[in-house]
Amino acid sequence: MKTRMVSIVGLDKMTASIGMALRESDLGLSVLGHAKEKRDAQEARDIGAVDETTGNLVKAAQSADILIIKTPYSDHAVTLEVIGEEVQDHTLIIDMSKSKGTGLKLAAEFIKKGHYIGANPVLAAAWLSDGQMGIEAAHADLFEHSIFCLMPSAKADPKAVETAVNLGRILGATPYFLDPHEYDSLMQGVETLPGLLGAAMFRAVSQATGWRDLLRFAGLDFALSTFSVDSLDIAPVALNDKEATLRWLDAALAELQVMRRLVAEGDQERLSLVLEDVEMDRHRWLDERARNAWTDDTSMPDVGSVNIGAQLFGFRRGSSKKDSK
Repeated sequence: MKTRMVSIVGLDKMTASIGMALRESDLGLSVLGHAKEKRDAQEARDIGAVDETTGNLVKAAQSADILIIKTPYSDHAVTLEVIGEEVQDHTLIIDMSKSKGTGLKLAAEFIKKGHYIGANPVLAAAWLSDGQMGIEAAHADLFEHSIFCLMPSAKADPKAVETAVNLGRILGATPYFLDPHEYDSLMQGVETLPGLLGAAMFRAVSQATGWRDLLRFAGLDFALSTFSVDSLDIAPVALNDKEATLRWLDAALAELQVMRRLVAEGDQERLSLVLEDVEMDRHRWLDERARNAWTDDTSMPDVGSVNIGAQLFGFRRGSSKKDSK
């Protein structure tokens, strides 16, 4: 069975980048985008992320050989319920929505056909600090030299899993398998926690005396530090795993207490050492991300010899534009 149509439900920077990468390959795929907002659909067409768009979720599901989903937490259940019996028997469902544990539960309840895999392609190091999240900021190489997190359902056919691996490789990303609940717990630390801390920082400033002047003077540092509060998913995801969220909040509060004590004591030397250590660790992290070089990986399968396109429902990737770079 050859893949002919990839449908993307939920158009944003991430999914539009996937659409661009697929369309820039020589696999001959058609990409159909689904968006509630006409503006999002138009932007996706303008940048070449999709061939066409539709506002009809059922049509997007029925047409797809590969169905990529990225919806807000509040829309997740109804989306899976609607598509549950509409997809084809062979359809690979790649769910990029926030909570992987919740996604697997909903898939077990609603997905009657197809092969469900929770997934998350991770931004390449070069795009970590561009500060842009709109569809217009999508790039075909957004995930180049990064990883593609995969969390298949127990019912997913091994060939569907291999197809998902190959899809990640087309994006330039290395597959990384892990438990969905472990993934959710970890993501509370690197996604939910920044959102909560950013919200706390903004509230502290906006409720202070003279806050209008403070916000008038606030610049890049403040904008980047509070950038992650712009998400409707923070509250429900934070409460979805309260224990994990509380552990991360307690850890962050403990670090803030250390810094508060050093400031109170006027200990510039020790405070500088703490900040220098953080700076070094951050540079090390960015360097490892840029090289995609991790020394302690146990979840990376040995897939170096996989023929990238052989299992992509019949398509071969040998003539892909990425291969010619």
